[in-house]
Parts: sequence; C-alpha cells; structure tokens
Amino acid sequence: MKGKIRKIFPGANTSNGFYSYFDYIIPKDVKRIFCLKGGPGVGKSSLMKKIAREFVDKGYDVEIFPCSSDPGSLDAVLIKKLKVVLLDGTSPHVVDPKIPGAIDEIVNFGDFWDVDKLENNKMEIMQCNKNISSCFQRAFKYLKAAEPIFYDLESKNSDAMDFGKLNKFTEEFIEELFKDVENKEELSVARHLFGTAITPIGHIDYGDSLLQDAKKVYYLDGKIGYGKTTFLKRIYDRAVQKGLKVEVFHYPLIPQKIESIMINDLGIAITTSSLFESQNRIDLERFIDNEKINQYKEEIEFDEKILDEMINYAISNLKKAKSNHDIIESYYIPSMNFEKADELKEQLVERILKYEDK
Repeated sequence: MKGKIRKIFPGANTSNGFYSYFDYIIPKDVKRIFCLKGGPGVGKSSLMKKIAREFVDKGYDVEIFPCSSDPGSLDAVLIKKLKVVLLDGTSPHVVDPKIPGAIDEIVNFGDFWDVDKLENNKMEIMQCNKNISSCFQRAFKYLKAAEPIFYDLESKNSDAMDFGKLNKFTEEFIEELFKDVENKEELSVARHLFGTAITPIGHIDYGDSLLQDAKKVYYLDGKIGYGKTTFLKRIYDRAVQKGLKVEVFHYPLIPQKIESIMINDLGIAITTSSLFESQNRIDLERFIDNEKINQYKEEIEFDEKILDEMINYAISNLKKAKSNHDIIESYYIPSMNFEKADELKEQLVERILKYEDK
C-alpha cells in the first residue's frame, strides 16, 4: 500500500517580503537533516522528488514543501515515520547545520558541476541574478502597496460587524467543540505554515492536500474584516491549552492573518478555503449590519478591485523572476554530472532506510 503525499508551503511572498516558517518543517525529535547546497538547476529539487516518490511507493507518508517562487520545485521533504528531512539550504531560506554530523549535514551539489563551463557564462548568470533581484523587489513593493488596501477593507467591514454576537457564538462553538476533550498532561506548541501562496503562476491553494486527514471540515465563510483570524485563533489557543496537536496555516499576503487550522488529535479542520465551501458552513455574514455595510458599498468594491490588481501586478513580476531563474538553470544543467547525482540519490535512500530501526 502506498503512502500519502501532503503538500504544504513552508514560506510565502508577502507584503513584508519573503516570510519563512522553515523551522516548522522539522519535527522536534528529528533523526537526520540533509541540507542540500548548490545553484539553480543542479538537481536538488529533482533528487528530493525522486526520494519522496520512492518512499511513498514503499508505504511511507511524506510531506513535500513546494517553493512559493517556483511551485514546480521543492524546498523540502519530510519522511514522517522515519523523521528524516531533506531541504534546500540556499537563498532565500539559507539553512546551515546546527548540530553538524550528529543530526544534520551538508550535501554539496557543487561537487558535481564543471566550474570551467560555469565561468564561461558568469556574466550572463550575474545579469540574470540582478534581474531576479529587481523583479522580486518590484513584486514585494506591489504586495506592500496592497497591505493598506487590505486594512482599509478590514476597517470598513469590521465597522459593520456585531462582534458582541460573534464573540458569544465563538464561545459557544468552542465549548461544543471541546466538551468531551480532556486536557493532556503535556505541552503543546502549534505548528505554523502556509496552505496557499502567491506564486508566478497565480494563487495556489493546497487545502485539499493539507486537510486530507480531517474527519470533519468546517468552512468558515466571511470577507476581510469579518473576524475570521480572531475566530480561528481563539479555537487553536484553546486546543493548545488542552495539549492537543495543532497546525496553523497563514494568509500569504498578511502572515499575521490565518486561513486554516487543523486540530490533528481531533481530526477536525476549520478553513476559509473555497475548496471546502460545500462542507459544514459557518456563515459570519449573519453578524453584519446590512444597513451600515451598504454605506461603504462603493468604497469596498473599489478596494477589492485595487487589491486584486496589486496582487496581480506582483504575480507578473514573480513570473519575470521565474523566467530569469529558468535562464540561469539552462547554464547550470549542461555543467552538471547527473550520473553522480543519481548515485547520491541511491546512497541517501539506503541511509534513510536505516532510520527505520532507530
């Protein structure tokens, strides 16, 4: 029987630049971390994909972590049962061994490339790197410009909300959710990641993958400013207080905002992802004062239009950055000895399998 694959974003392109939750990839009792180093196109992601597929075929559940700036590439892989992590340790998520040898180690793909070939193209590579940096800076400026529009929307919608009634409903929902759940005598720390991302190919939502093990999913229906983050935070705070294992998935534009939570020990998820709009619906619009919200109708529609435009302008620049990244890869690929990289993959698989008995 094959194992399951779960897709999660470890980082995101946000209004404050690249935001990383990389530390939450690694389980606290991790047995081995392989930190892959090397340039673009050298085979880091391909190696991780091959290892992930091999272990899924062997029946292991695997978490894969796509890159928000190139969803076709992986930033990391976690083989859950064996507690082994492979991750890309290059920019923008530079990772170095913390306990070298004993737990983590560097795997250097620079051992497999032809330096002379790369030196012949160094001017072109340098120019592409400059273009990539410029495109990312421009993308992040547009995302930053979207931030005050987001908060203006939030302010107008919030002003029309009856938070007294919402607070009462939230407390009743929490009491019902946890009424038969006893407190565990252990400390719980929530795991924070992203379930969606703003990428060169648009907005990607992995909700169906990351919540696949949920026995029950609630769809939290509400616009910006309706109190979704507060609702979700109060629930996951209560779950953490009870010692339950919880995952929190953040909103990529404003990482302080929350899109979904998964209470693993209960098999219950609550999400704002439209992929689940046919599930158990929690409608926050019932707490809106329609007369008051209608006063802001024109401003809200304009803000929503501008917010979408700012995000789309950012996406177009992420796409340009990706195009330049592809050019750099075209210089690295012919310079690589992929036979040696394949040999490395077989060696790593053998080493990882040894953790079955540890």
